Amino acid sequence: MAIAPALSLDQLQVLLTVVDTGSFAAAGRKLNRATSAISYAIDTLEHQLGIQLFDRGSTRRPQLTHAGEAVVAEARAVMLGADMLRARVKGLVEGLEAEVSLAIDQMVPPQQLAEILSAFHREFPTVPLRMNSETMGGVERILQSGHCGIGIGGLLHMSGDGFTSVRIDGGRIIPVARPDHPLARARAKAGAAREHLQIVLTDSGQTDTRTYSVVAGSIWRVGDLSWKRALLLAGVGWGGMPEPMVREDLQAGRLTHLRLSEFRGSKYCRSCTRTIVRQGRRGAG
Repeated sequence: MAIAPALSLDQLQVLLTVVDTGSFAAAGRKLNRATSAISYAIDTLEHQLGIQLFDRGSTRRPQLTHAGEAVVAEARAVMLGADMLRARVKGLVEGLEAEVSLAIDQMVPPQQLAEILSAFHREFPTVPLRMNSETMGGVERILQSGHCGIGIGGLLHMSGDGFTSVRIDGGRIIPVARPDHPLARARAKAGAAREHLQIVLTDSGQTDTRTYSVVAGSIWRVGDLSWKRALLLAGVGWGGMPEPMVREDLQAGRLTHLRLSEFRGSKYCRSCTRTIVRQGRRGAG
């Protein structure tokens, strides 16, 4: 069985240049080659592929056949991939990371982080990013395991062992419930929150199911903020939520900010940490 000759990036570039400029002569001028060289390159490509790419007899300008249109679409994808590969290699040579891996606490406002990551992509378009969403101590665990190199998490849940760390900012945690919840109908008496189901975020990676800021006698533990918000919107209990994540719910009247003497809210301080790569330890990102 005969093996077809390998196609080259130069052949694909010639093909796309002919399509984009509209003629063999214009492609030759753009590539600084003779028109006969362009024609020969296309003839060779057609012979290798075993199909006709252009219908040269129908018009003065080379017109793509249906098969040619399909080949051009694939050729553009190949050339885009080649350009990305060149840019990626150039970045690696210049010292850019092969990949940036992040572990993000769910308490971090996604809109704020998305703006930062958008700016990162504009500055370093060839660097891939891998994100992991964690709760509480999960950020530290995934950093310690070596699966991520950078983490953004709460100071309360970070021991700092083996990390370089810098405090970046904090966010408000406020108690909320649906407007028809008993705690929201009137100013709640002191201690009333203890009598109603509280939805709390728990660290699912810990066997002791640790919880924080618990005041109610009856609690549901959830390991994801989106589920916690869904339960609160459904009227199942009350709980503390990062204010940026429920801001639209508060403005739309889907949730209300509770005024509780035993749970006034708090400030969740965040830090950005990076693993310290040590001898014999697998680093990341």
